[in-house]
Amino acid sequence: MIARYLKITSDGNQSIAPTLNKFIAEIHVIFEALIKTEYEYYIRKEKARAEQQALREQMCQEAEERKAMELEQKKIEKEESKYKSEISNIQQQINSSDDNAKNAALLKKIEELQARLANISEQKEQIISRQNGKAGYVYVISNLGSFGENTFKVCMTRRLDPMDRVKELGDASVPFPFDVHSFIFSDDAVGLESELHKRLNNKRKNKINLRKEFFDVSIDELEKLVQEINPAAEFKTTMLATEFRQSQSI
Repeated sequence: MIARYLKITSDGNQSIAPTLNKFIAEIHVIFEALIKTEYEYYIRKEKARAEQQALREQMCQEAEERKAMELEQKKIEKEESKYKSEISNIQQQINSSDDNAKNAALLKKIEELQARLANISEQKEQIISRQNGKAGYVYVISNLGSFGENTFKVCMTRRLDPMDRVKELGDASVPFPFDVHSFIFSDDAVGLESELHKRLNNKRKNKINLRKEFFDVSIDELEKLVQEINPAAEFKTTMLATEFRQSQSI
């Protein structure tokens, strides 16, 4: 803009060119500072907007996960009620029977039902723990056909079956399903996810919207990082990308 202004004004009168050059030199720094300030304001404004949008998306996702867990809890409570009722019915049969052989068989049946009931109760406790705490899975996934070889998503879910969340991500927004490289269960999945993101921060694809949890990193680097944070975590380095490879061969 400055160069164009100088050309337009000085072409008509070369005698004023030195004065114009001196004047422009004085305001040039101020002009650049104003542009930089406006740009930085735009970046901060856009970052705040992206963070708010991401927060809304996160809240919606957490609400969906809570709803899914509530439905699962109701289902398990129905199963729990059935087993308790059956145990009670068998106990009444034992109390009203003098047949020792029959009662022994009924007692054995009660033991089997109690073992199943204990398993159901454990599942119920897990659901309640997920609803009220930070427990969940941190997952590492890739999509070779959609994002290339060195792009990975590192995120978390409170779902009882984390694969449900991975399938959701691969349903409609991308042309191919995701490959899972690791599911890491943690009592503090939020903290684990935060630590991984902190270590990978300089490798973010999107440095404005921090809820876009994609990172430019090699599979070997990522495996090493996961093992450092959780040595017990299983990590698969193979990128199957089955549908993508099949599509390429056709």
